[in-house]
Amino acid sequence: MSIKNITSFVQSSLYEEMYCSRAKANIIRQLISEYQAALGLQRIEWTEQNVVGKFVATKQYDLKNLQLYELLDSHGVLPKAVRIKWSRLNESEQFSLQECRLASKPYLRITPKGTDLWQREEDISSYNNALANYDIFGLLDQWKHQKWIYSRLFDRWSALRNSALKEMLDTKQFTISLSAGKLSVVSPDPCVDTNAAFQSGGTELLQRCGKIDLEQVKLFAAKGYFSMTQIQEHLKVLNVRTKYILLTLTSERNMMVGMIQQSNRYSWMNLRSQKGWEA
Repeated sequence: MSIKNITSFVQSSLYEEMYCSRAKANIIRQLISEYQAALGLQRIEWTEQNVVGKFVATKQYDLKNLQLYELLDSHGVLPKAVRIKWSRLNESEQFSLQECRLASKPYLRITPKGTDLWQREEDISSYNNALANYDIFGLLDQWKHQKWIYSRLFDRWSALRNSALKEMLDTKQFTISLSAGKLSVVSPDPCVDTNAAFQSGGTELLQRCGKIDLEQVKLFAAKGYFSMTQIQEHLKVLNVRTKYILLTLTSERNMMVGMIQQSNRYSWMNLRSQKGWEA
């Protein structure tokens, strides 16, 4: 029944409407970002529309610094702060660690037919041309409208996809051909138990094949294993990218509340760890 429901969704106009609404929202966001960049403002609030636009800098770090690995290793948390993808291991390592492979979480992917892609691009191009007639407030209203359409359809799509994925796995149907394309069950590259990998190949294996999880590092810093100042001494910035974020003021406030709650949680963990050391 779940497969039948998602098939109906994909072969109706709803899936196409969902995809196009996302594409249209992205086009509008780009136009608004260009408008804001021309004003030279990093952040703008459109209070009446309940929308905020802002340019945010994100840093990319070199996480292959040997000193950083040594610091984590010296505090006994290296295996818990690193993730290793199965494909990063060589054949010999895969053989010795095959029982330590962690199952990946499969997901459902749709591959539309080429003719549908062509029609989709035509529709989006026409919409893009029509936006030339809108002022900034019209663009904001259009963005909110397209985001509303996408969010409503995406929630429905997500529920159908999860149910269909379970049914396809249970019935071992990994590919379903549709008139509008194809549904496929995809299994991402699995990870490896890093504790087993560390016992097998030590720091060298984890450094060569692993990727440091900075969120886990922050968690251990909050627990008092080391300070973030020590970590930052070994973090080399490789690149700084600026991305434009457009969201409702309500969403921004919720994000800020979440960040404050996380910061308070880390502070509480750090305080508790200090009291533990004093005891």
